[in-house]
Amino acid sequence: MYVTVNLSSRKTGAIKCFLEKFYQKELDIDDGVEQWVYVYKKPLDAIEMISTVIDNNDKHKISVFVQVDKYDIHPVTYENYNDIIKALLYLYYKEEGVYEEST
Repeated sequence: MYVTVNLSSRKTGAIKCFLEKFYQKELDIDDGVEQWVYVYKKPLDAIEMISTVIDNNDKHKISVFVQVDKYDIHPVTYENYNDIIKALLYLYYKEEGVYEEST
């Protein structure tokens, strides 16, 4: 299973600025980049990125979209990001065999 996180912004330099703060280092990314995509192999790894984008959206004006495997792409908003994070946690623990089917 993998989770694709897509960051999008029309504000010049917003994605570069955000990613440099997130990773705490300078990155070789053009200021004009309007879209950044990263594929996480584990759902838990995507949660930190999603949460940080949403928590700092007032500063960076970045939209975030999530896709699990090859299923539908979902926009992440302040209103739905808790539900999306819960779903990613569920997928992770289900994949790890923590959740058992009740009979």
